[in-house]
Amino acid sequence: MPELDFCIDMGECPLSATPINHVFLTHAHGDHARCLMRHHSLRKMMGVERDSAYYVPESIYEGAKAWIKAEAMFEGVSEAKFRYPQIVPVSAHKRFFLEYRKDLALETFEVKHSVPTMGGTLYFYKRKLKDEFLGKTPAELIELRKQNVEITREVYEPLVSFTGDCLGESLLQNKEIFKSKVLITECTFLDDGEEQMAHQKGHTHIADIVHALNELDGEVECDKIILNHFSMKYAEKHIREKIAQVIPEKFSEKVVALL
Repeated sequence: MPELDFCIDMGECPLSATPINHVFLTHAHGDHARCLMRHHSLRKMMGVERDSAYYVPESIYEGAKAWIKAEAMFEGVSEAKFRYPQIVPVSAHKRFFLEYRKDLALETFEVKHSVPTMGGTLYFYKRKLKDEFLGKTPAELIELRKQNVEITREVYEPLVSFTGDCLGESLLQNKEIFKSKVLITECTFLDDGEEQMAHQKGHTHIADIVHALNELDGEVECDKIILNHFSMKYAEKHIREKIAQVIPEKFSEKVVALL
């Protein structure tokens, strides 16, 4: 998401991702994490002086450090020259501002997968005039400030929520994600009879998404719900047809596939 200077996972690293200053790894699986150091190295090769902030779940922080150092040693980097990138451990349900964007805050939450995994919500931060001071003239507001009266309040608007890989039940366990303008969630399995396989592998079946939408109904405030992480066994045509077939009509304009 270049407009937010934020990337969810780094399983691949196209050159277009190089300028991104904030990367969040949802979990340690290779298809989500393996190119973190490529991203770091490309930035150095291209002369980007600022270190990206790499956010990782607290539970994998030490493992991430060991992996990063082992990769550097494997490539022949000496102990004397080795330096860790900026790795930031995060714990669930704590909201914090991004390193280089003080108008954006991230709050993470745990989801169920085959390994420790976190999703998150990005919030746009701003201050607004408190209701009791609406209608005041500029001169009156200036006078209140001179008197050290706090006339504004903090506002956090949920912009984007993402789940990473997760069991479908995690959607309802973290239902506040449906208040974000955009929700990005996995949909690995599509076909009838694959529901148990999805659960065994720690993934979401499209039936789980349909269930969550029906359960929440009017509580779904998203403008768009982006489905991704489809099994490679499905053709693009099949994915689009299945979504059109099973997503409730009232949500059909909201739900799209990222292919």
